[in-house]
Amino acid sequence: MLQRIAGPIAIDLFAGAGGLSLGFETAGFSIALSVEKAPHAAATYRRNHPDTILVEEDIREINPERCLANAGIDPAKIDALICGLPCQGFSESNRRTRNLENPRNLLYEDVLRFVRDIRPAHVVVENVAGMQTMAGGEVICRIVDTCTNLGYSISTFELNAVEFGVPQIRRRLFIVGCLDGEVKAPKSTHGTDARPPITVRDAISDLPVLRPGSALEMRHYRKGGGLSSYQRQMRRGVPAGQMVSGHRVTKSSSIVLERFRHIKPGQNWEAIPVHLMENYKNRTLCHTGLYYRLVWDEPSKVVGNFRKNMLIHPSQNRGLSVREAARLQSFPDRYDILGPMGAQQQQVADAVPPLLARAVARKLALKIAGSAWVQNGQSTSESRSIRRSRTRRAAWASV
Repeated sequence: MLQRIAGPIAIDLFAGAGGLSLGFETAGFSIALSVEKAPHAAATYRRNHPDTILVEEDIREINPERCLANAGIDPAKIDALICGLPCQGFSESNRRTRNLENPRNLLYEDVLRFVRDIRPAHVVVENVAGMQTMAGGEVICRIVDTCTNLGYSISTFELNAVEFGVPQIRRRLFIVGCLDGEVKAPKSTHGTDARPPITVRDAISDLPVLRPGSALEMRHYRKGGGLSSYQRQMRRGVPAGQMVSGHRVTKSSSIVLERFRHIKPGQNWEAIPVHLMENYKNRTLCHTGLYYRLVWDEPSKVVGNFRKNMLIHPSQNRGLSVREAARLQSFPDRYDILGPMGAQQQQVADAVPPLLARAVARKLALKIAGSAWVQNGQSTSESRSIRRSRTRRAAWASV
């Protein structure tokens, strides 16, 4: 059976590249088991979370109790089940399959099946804010009603990643269920005069100058200039002089490069001359993030599908590199994203920002710690298990 090493224990469903797991790990959790069937995302997860048992199967084919038994995990020791449900079907930008006829929008039922079978002490479901309005909020109602009937107290809250040290405006919904007590939304850490939001400049200005179509994966940091506190945080764990991965850039056609030249920081596709947009049959369907050029001294717009969003570098006429997008998502530079470039881009776009996940995880960890000490007749605000895990978090300290 799994032995508690440090901190509370979680399992991660729909783990993807591991953003949610990373956030929970840096808050003191041990991720005992994760489920991810996409091969490239699974390879990324395995590279960066070698101590976690990774199940590469379709969740719809998994028997929860048997799965945990095969991994040697006692369900009674699971403090939290966490998951970031596939979000494309819930996104407000999805105008074709944003309904309950889309099978991917029904995968929450398998999460509820895990909850019923193993009864974790806590459940955390993350998704786009658009989940609140898809099908009149029916999916949220089903999740909340089922968990409530199973004895969970439910809290739902919407958070913006930019308010938690992520250099990106990204609204996400969290549904948190507790068998004992409840967890309230974490308080924002950024957005005041004392601690303003992290900007694109803070995030990526130290990364190398690149050309469109750059195919060199490994590069050194840009030389010269001081580093922001965020850049120092992202570099932790990378030895001095070592090259960093993720510097490939999509090769753009000549007409796309011409479009880039017409767009100033803060502008989008609307700044492109009509004759350069003739392949768009109905320009009214173009969303605001299409061909948006980032602004150096503002947070980024949401990092989404690279091909549909086409975010443009603030001063270079090209799309973002994988590493730049990963920085905007708050993945540290030691975190390698594996697979072909398109798969790398999708993994980063789909991920839960680790710093946002950490904010929620910290609230949950403190609740678990407090409950454990109350049961043992102790009086403290933080358990020894959480304190023991501080050494694991030291390399990823707060901005």
